[in-house]
Amino acid sequence: MSTSVKAQKHDYIWLMGRNSQTNPVQAGTTIDFHTTPPDIYYEFRGMYFRQANAGICDTAGNLLFYTNGIYIANALHEPMENGEGLAAGPAGVNDQGAYGYILAQGVMALPVPEQDSLYYLLHMDRHMNQQQTGTESRFFYFTLVNMNTNNGLGTVVAKNQVALTGPFDIGKITAVKHANGRDWWVILRQYGSNIFHQMLITGGGIVKYSSKGLGGIIPEPPASLGQAVFSPDGTKYAKVNLTGSAGDPIYVSIFDFDRCSGELSNPVQFTYADTAWAGGIAISPNSRFLYVSSFRYVYQYDLHASDIEASRITVAEWDGFYDGHPNLPTTFYLAQLGPDGKIYINSSSSTKYLHVINHPDLPGLFCDVCQHCVELPTKNSWSMPNFPNYRLHHLEGSPCDTLRQPPVAEWQHEPLGLEVGFHDASYHDIRTWHWSFGDGATDTVPNPVHSYAAEGVYNVCLSVSNPRGADTLCRELQVLVSSAGAAAGSGLRVEVWPNPLPPGVPATLMAEGIAASEVGITLRDALGRVVWQQPMPVLNGRIRQELDVSGLAAGGYFYELVSPDGLWLGGGKLVIVR
Repeated sequence: MSTSVKAQKHDYIWLMGRNSQTNPVQAGTTIDFHTTPPDIYYEFRGMYFRQANAGICDTAGNLLFYTNGIYIANALHEPMENGEGLAAGPAGVNDQGAYGYILAQGVMALPVPEQDSLYYLLHMDRHMNQQQTGTESRFFYFTLVNMNTNNGLGTVVAKNQVALTGPFDIGKITAVKHANGRDWWVILRQYGSNIFHQMLITGGGIVKYSSKGLGGIIPEPPASLGQAVFSPDGTKYAKVNLTGSAGDPIYVSIFDFDRCSGELSNPVQFTYADTAWAGGIAISPNSRFLYVSSFRYVYQYDLHASDIEASRITVAEWDGFYDGHPNLPTTFYLAQLGPDGKIYINSSSSTKYLHVINHPDLPGLFCDVCQHCVELPTKNSWSMPNFPNYRLHHLEGSPCDTLRQPPVAEWQHEPLGLEVGFHDASYHDIRTWHWSFGDGATDTVPNPVHSYAAEGVYNVCLSVSNPRGADTLCRELQVLVSSAGAAAGSGLRVEVWPNPLPPGVPATLMAEGIAASEVGITLRDALGRVVWQQPMPVLNGRIRQELDVSGLAAGGYFYELVSPDGLWLGGGKLVIVR
């Protein structure tokens, strides 16, 4: 993501599915984002998810706990000590307890700022309103989990604590980092009004910051379904609200958000009707494109457009696919941005498929909505994990960034045979870098490329520093000649790295197995037009060359290597993020 850093892997494990202990098709599903593509598998566990779905990992991506809004389970899939009996109101009983709470975005887990072992679970209840015409949330709760107990399995040390009294619009719990990069903002809309409550979560607790009515907008339907989201860079807050009755107006509300003050401003609101009775919302990693999943359709809006409503493009229409046994439609419902930069959308029925937007940073159909392309091993009853952007850092230069934080080390790698490209992903104003590659060699640049003499396992360490301190991260790296991809039927290996290319980072072309003494590299845009080209010398059949693509706009490009006699040697796709 262009505004985040590749650390804080709190959202790397997604849990979905049901709770059979014998039937794999009815068991639980795990999506593990430690690999690319993510590893997806079934496992037998006791928790059944309906809509309420939240969990959290530690910073390294190890699962800590999760919940369906009824109770909390630990990493062994057992009820956490004192974790049963979350306040859900009478609807929790009607939802049959162990079968999971039916409340979209009804729960969310956040690390307590500056507390390594403490985590907040934010949750809401669901009641019929006084008019008996719909449902409302009467209380916004927090439950506190201490993971430094029970040999790391955790204990609930405070449960069902009222943080704020409503009534509120049901569910739609989401959060965003304060400009200081440490605390959290949470926004709730008061039931049936245009009053929004801002709360600030700090290491000292949860405090109500302000409650303000916003003019210029119509209150959304008081008992509305839908979803809320902050943009990955924290500058926008958006919601979709619908009544659940096909043909009624669907409300999209978009606001500017100030990460310092927690204030909403410049509201943009519009409605449409397309017979949807279920829907969700998500924003692209570059924070430009808003996606509304609207039952039979997925719409894209450009948040940079002068007229956001008029910028709408239909990027997907349900293709009529059904998940058999029983025959259930794979229509569009809740959306969630994954740590891999893709947006995943579930279905409004209990199917075993997810849809995925492969390139959400790209405009129009280039975003590539792939319907029912992620097949789960088990049925999933409408649930989608609810995560904020844990990797959003402090707002540099902001008067609210008063923490002057020490650095946090993080790095990634990209192998190409014995040659490995390393990329610094640390955050908090890094001033110096020191790499130790595990074979005696070192380097002091942010993104080195290192050649190993032989295959093996090497202990690679990155140490970073700034005026406030230093940090080191070491990992074991397995180097294999066979780990690099090769063009089918040839010895050529070619890659541009990093990919996607974040702002401020040079692109590096790495290739080997080239017979020519010189090649030309060409970049074409999505329409096939040449936007950049350059000849490159080949030394001993290899290329390692930085590409100056700083003048190119964000988007998807196709690169190709061509020999002097015009023979196509290889190529691929490069995504540039700004």
